Amino acid sequence: MKYYQGSECTFTNLFVWRRCYKICWAISHEFLIIKVTRDDITFVLQPFGGAVEDFPAILNELREAFAGKPFEMRGIYEETIPLLKSCLSETTQFIDDRDNWDYVYLRDNLANLAGRKYHAKKNHANAFRKENPDYVFSLISKDDIADCIAFADLWCEMKGQNAEGLRCELCALEESLTKFETLNIRGALIRINGVVQAFTIGEKYNKDMAVIHFEKANPEIRGLYTVINQDFCAKVWNDVTYINREEDMGLEGLRKAKESYQPEFMVKKYTAVISD
Repeated sequence: MKYYQGSECTFTNLFVWRRCYKICWAISHEFLIIKVTRDDITFVLQPFGGAVEDFPAILNELREAFAGKPFEMRGIYEETIPLLKSCLSETTQFIDDRDNWDYVYLRDNLANLAGRKYHAKKNHANAFRKENPDYVFSLISKDDIADCIAFADLWCEMKGQNAEGLRCELCALEESLTKFETLNIRGALIRINGVVQAFTIGEKYNKDMAVIHFEKANPEIRGLYTVINQDFCAKVWNDVTYINREEDMGLEGLRKAKESYQPEFMVKKYTAVISD
């Protein structure tokens, strides 16, 4: 199977979000089909695996499954669009799903923050280290899980958010932490005066790329987000070339932050609205 670069394909994401998004799957013609319900809309992700010649059969099965209901396919990669167009009618709409494009960075850039384009980031990191010379960066162990969950709850209070989407995120985050060893994911935290003030969780996706699933830090501490990101990339992910920091979900502040780290490339994704 080829390497897929989209973060939605990772086992951890599919597993920890399965309850919130009613994720289920099936295998047909050696394709993996993943169905998701989000914001009361049910859709399938681009089918994975299988042979090109069997793709029309998969689409026919999906049409039958969605008969009489809206049929959307999301997470479609650019290179898959010509294949889909060859199998679908000209009335099929392909929509640029910019809010769900993944940001992919060179690991070395995030670890070193070298050069003029990272000058502001380096200043924030230096300010943090000057103000917190005794901070402790360490890998997350089972003894840290309760403290990380408690900090995640506190982070939500500090952000003043209690939306349904955030509750889903906390549910997924807690499951990631409680099943840390089983999922074979990596995480790290920063303690200041013995108290967890930031943590991050990711996994190695393929031989060249890691995906960062969660990153939480005390927003009142200058440079903390920069340092947890830098230290995680420098000390934990030295076995990959790229770091995928997932999408910005169309949130203006998050988009600005992700763009400021100068992505090497974006994993572009599209949605197909299939009417025939």
